[in-house]
Amino acid sequence: MKDNFIRDGIRGNLVVKDFVPATKIGKFDLKVEPHKKKITVIVKIFYRFIDNTEDQLSWSMNEKNEFKRNARRVILEKWANNYKIRCTKQNWEEFVMDINFVIAEVNNPAYCRYIVEVKKLARYKSSGGINHGMVPHVCGVNNFANEIDTTKNQERIFNYKEGLLRSGLRSLLPAGDGDYITFSSDQHILTSGMKSYLDRFLTVVRARRTPDVLGIKAYIIGLKGKNDSTFTYNLESRRANSVANYINQRIVGDNFAIVANTSQQWAKDAVTFLKTRDRNHTVSGQDGGVLIVIRTPHNVDRTVPHKYIVMTHEFGHMLGLPDEYFGVHSNSTMAKLRLDNVWPSTIRSQRVSTGNKRLREMQDGFTQMATQANVSLPNLISKTTIVKRPEAEQTYQEIQDKNDQITRRKQQLKDTFGQNSWAYKKYKDSHPRLYAPPSTEAISNSIMHSGSDIQKVHFVTIWSALCKATETHLDVTEWEIVPAE
Repeated sequence: MKDNFIRDGIRGNLVVKDFVPATKIGKFDLKVEPHKKKITVIVKIFYRFIDNTEDQLSWSMNEKNEFKRNARRVILEKWANNYKIRCTKQNWEEFVMDINFVIAEVNNPAYCRYIVEVKKLARYKSSGGINHGMVPHVCGVNNFANEIDTTKNQERIFNYKEGLLRSGLRSLLPAGDGDYITFSSDQHILTSGMKSYLDRFLTVVRARRTPDVLGIKAYIIGLKGKNDSTFTYNLESRRANSVANYINQRIVGDNFAIVANTSQQWAKDAVTFLKTRDRNHTVSGQDGGVLIVIRTPHNVDRTVPHKYIVMTHEFGHMLGLPDEYFGVHSNSTMAKLRLDNVWPSTIRSQRVSTGNKRLREMQDGFTQMATQANVSLPNLISKTTIVKRPEAEQTYQEIQDKNDQITRRKQQLKDTFGQNSWAYKKYKDSHPRLYAPPSTEAISNSIMHSGSDIQKVHFVTIWSALCKATETHLDVTEWEIVPAE
């Protein structure tokens, strides 16, 4: 059977033409060459350059050729060498397929799959989009589409990546308790089990704390529990130092773990929130330990370098990938997002938007492929998503409750003594309306949202085309997406 598979590849039989993924957008050809361990993805495009008569700007031949060269360069630099697709069938493991992208320019729009219309603008503008309702499909961009987009909000992407790190820590244990490590009574020495647990956390840190967000720190707060003796000297500090030292010995160079105490308000809020959890930690509970708080010091610039490039995003659409900034429009997508549980619950879409059939069908298809390929979905958060840490959610609710109490008391005084009474006026002046701390906004750093990050799920359309091309030899469960070495 393996020989037949290789022979079919040599004969050119393992191909799909004009493949449209389950998202119902995108169109490309795919060729499989098992003897070369290679998959070739071919996107056929035709360029149409549009002059700007209003500003009297026209395209020269050199400018057209330069735009096409740059488009090819930025697309291949971003999409090539990220992932491979590996065969998992027993004795077929040798087939670890490289993915080769070919942007094939055609001279006649009748033979292309995408017309790329490039308008010439006098001033920078971030814009792009694909009309999949036309055949061939039309991708509209401008002359700045190959340049880094400087309009994306850097702070919101920083907030998102900070949330990913915090979520990665908390999700190490059920119910989001992964940021608390318990110690035996009166102990501060790390056990082998604790070290293994911290090693899991450090794996998350290395994956998600990228060089552009090294300002994010892990603050280690030592705490006593009821099982700890009141006479143990400085136990909280010794516990915190044990954890911080272990982390910093393995994350070298930038003092990632910082020992802290509850003298500052943010730390008090974090410990207060800890006490509300089901496990009922510390003070009111039995288990002493350390709380790890992921946060960024106030003197750190909460920005990341601009990396988003319009053409690399639009190429993702040509591969059949949907935009990720419209929120969730599919019940199946919401169910899988909750099942995957890899993104921060504080910034994950909490409800399904309704009314847009096209977005729902697109996300249903995307979810179907991701489920079959056994990969996690990206975070489909809207551009207006507000991030609230659980601590902030609790503070917000407390303030709302206090405002409700104040409103009720003012109404009572007003009804009893009148609006012009001394009692009413004094209470009103001494009890102004309270306001919660400002919320934090976030946008995803995914290439199909507002950034440049390419995830496994962004290769599911290619995976799906590969499964189609090889269906006479292999089942869909026998191909998996893996990082390129």
